[in-house]
Amino acid sequence: RPLGQPFGAMASIGSAPIHAVGGILARSAARVRGTRAVRASYSTSVGPSADAKDYRVLAFEDSYDIKEMLRDARVRYGHFEQRWNSERCIDAIKEFGRVDVLMLDFYLPPVTGLQVLQQVNEAVASGIIQRPKHIIGMSSVGSCNGRLMQEGADAGFVKWDVGMWDGWARDEW
Repeated sequence: RPLGQPFGAMASIGSAPIHAVGGILARSAARVRGTRAVRASYSTSVGPSADAKDYRVLAFEDSYDIKEMLRDARVRYGHFEQRWNSERCIDAIKEFGRVDVLMLDFYLPPVTGLQVLQQVNEAVASGIIQRPKHIIGMSSVGSCNGRLMQEGADAGFVKWDVGMWDGWARDEW
């Protein structure tokens, strides 16, 4: 790897280059020559915000216990709920209340996480819900995380690495 370059493989989302680092993709909001730049990072933020320990986290995941994964990564949050399918996803988000972190698996019944994100985007545009502060894709297939990011997710992680996002508050090691 050239000096000063991040570890990882080069790929692209649409026409924007990205780096895949440790199975993690993160999108930068920077603009370069009129196009959205996408860069590798372990974060979509510059560390946790002051209220990260109070985050309200809603995860849509049908196979893995995300709460256990976050606990293993020593992540702190205020409230956590996991939906094991995507039925009535907008109603579930409305019932949950303020969503600070929305976590979406890609392969999720009965509609995919991508379709959930599209419904979220439509509901936000219609004023039905507020956009979650952070939206994280968490598929075990990296290209699916890239597709979620194209649709507006702030970051994409291989599922078992979701605790690595540096926007989380953590217990001291």
